[in-house]
Amino acid sequence: MLQLLLVVATLARIHGHYTSGDVVYHPMPHFWTGVGFCPAGRIDHGGISSALADPGLRINLRHIAALPVGAVTHIRIHWLLELIQFWQYDPSGIPIYDFSKFDDFIDFLHEELRLSPVLEWMGNLGGVFSENPLQQSFYWEHLVKTTVNHQLARHGASRLANWRYETWNEPDIRGYNKLNFTAQSYLDYVQAVRRGLSKAGNPDTQDGKLQLPMYRSLRGPAGLFKDPNNHPLCWKLLEHCSQRVVYCPIDILTFHRKGVEGTATEIVNGSLSLMAKIYEEYPNLKLLPVANDEADPVAGWETPREFQADVRYGITLMSTVMQYWHAKLTAGTLGSLESISHDNAFLSYHPHEFTQRTLLAHFQMNETNPPHSQFIQKPVYAALGMLAKLGSRAADLEVVNMDTKHSVGVLRTVSGGVGGPGQYMATIFLSPEKAGPKITAFHHKYTLNMSIANESAFITELLVPQVTDPYHVWQQAGSPAYPNATLREAMRRAQTPRLYKTGPIWQYNSELVINSASIPLPWVALLRVCSASWPKLRRPQQLSIVEVTHREVFITWMEHPKSTQCLLSYEVWFKERDSLGPSADWQLISRDWHLPYPSFQYAPSDQGSVNGFYKVRGVDAFNETSPFSQIVEYLEL
Repeated sequence: MLQLLLVVATLARIHGHYTSGDVVYHPMPHFWTGVGFCPAGRIDHGGISSALADPGLRINLRHIAALPVGAVTHIRIHWLLELIQFWQYDPSGIPIYDFSKFDDFIDFLHEELRLSPVLEWMGNLGGVFSENPLQQSFYWEHLVKTTVNHQLARHGASRLANWRYETWNEPDIRGYNKLNFTAQSYLDYVQAVRRGLSKAGNPDTQDGKLQLPMYRSLRGPAGLFKDPNNHPLCWKLLEHCSQRVVYCPIDILTFHRKGVEGTATEIVNGSLSLMAKIYEEYPNLKLLPVANDEADPVAGWETPREFQADVRYGITLMSTVMQYWHAKLTAGTLGSLESISHDNAFLSYHPHEFTQRTLLAHFQMNETNPPHSQFIQKPVYAALGMLAKLGSRAADLEVVNMDTKHSVGVLRTVSGGVGGPGQYMATIFLSPEKAGPKITAFHHKYTLNMSIANESAFITELLVPQVTDPYHVWQQAGSPAYPNATLREAMRRAQTPRLYKTGPIWQYNSELVINSASIPLPWVALLRVCSASWPKLRRPQQLSIVEVTHREVFITWMEHPKSTQCLLSYEVWFKERDSLGPSADWQLISRDWHLPYPSFQYAPSDQGSVNGFYKVRGVDAFNETSPFSQIVEYLEL
């Protein structure tokens, strides 16, 4: 069991940082909120358009967007530029492009999912670049400028400020280098992209100097940085930038470092080693922020691995974030870390529904008419949701020895406090990432220093092997390729963190007691403490209902930023519509479900109808409810 109590301390502010007792809290941007994938199929306009219009892929993205607000903010999709179709050359030889497919997908990301793209300038767009090698630089500059101007006209500069632009992904890898770049043609290409971004829109001037807004920032070279003899392009760009950093075409240095055997330590140590090598060779590049675009436990997303199916992958991802935070704070070679991203937004396929590197298990239900896709959220999905609850300031990572063999990583975060309404604390306790599932009993008292109001409440959620483990539920049922409705419901009841809540706390001068006697390793616990004066829950926004299959819908809604840290769960209400009009009574269709994230899949077990009216509200740690969302009617065609 876990017993959780608190101790009071004094909160002070010192040089922009906050202290609580002996703990110093530093401003912590949530730097881990990117995901990515490569669409399946042909790499051309038709293939990429078809892949990104696939209903299963769209539902997959809806699930990813239905994490808590801020959990995922950016999505990096290889070959996204291929959605732009080359149409023809104008009389002066300048390409004319059709943006309709690109616009449709960007609108889907923006308007329905509230996600921002990471747009890689990579593609061949009907052969424009391969057929005109001598004009490649001009055509790249023109395409970049045209694309950004087109999106500025449609969405405005404030929205594009959240976009990220990046050079060609892993240009040294033959499978990606479709234009057969040489060292010189690659440098020419990067410079052309830079010029296109710089000329887009109406550049502002201040004191006679060009001011480039965020939507003109360029990231790159998105490289593996292996042996310079085999990976010359990315190293050549760094050499070029080091000579005069002020004229370097990239603003953020991006690289890819994954683990080898699936541990967070390998990812972070690999990043530290690479940046040490880069800074030794090119010390001037210390002026650039850096980012790991693909901070995954091991290369090869398709390769099935057992740990990617269960709690271990979620714990590895959380450990990766925590160790990167520690490396960032130590002001070493990762002191200028800007962000990390995870390549785990792929669609898994049979028979590896759970074991591939994905956030969701994907079941292709080919026996229905028409066929459809079912998704189960894996523990790593829940882990991203838990990370979203962290505060805006964090202490350094602590390692607490529980016994002679085991230690627990602790990350303490806070929001609010001095000068603000109330205070909020979120702390992650992380057991060893590669353990278990096995029971190892230890008992430890841990003091949490925090200044809180006279009344506080806490919420404790855990990811635990075989308990919050849909994969285990599926295996126990024989791992069917087409799980029935009963099994799908059982898996979904195991897909969210397990809630441990005994009510508000009214006493102080106590300690947190961790007693793991009944918890199998590995596990992670998120403790949230809310003062009564913390801002209350706001009304859920943008309630949306989309069809999954006959008599089954996926319901999502948007959270209000900075109002859901103290959310306990959501309630989904439904009022059936019959042929004679609305029925009389609202039903709580999410009764007995723990819904910490803004989505719910509804399939009436009694063959009832999904036609009717829906509304949603939140419940917080004090059992107070938010206003209901707007009522939305759904009619199945």
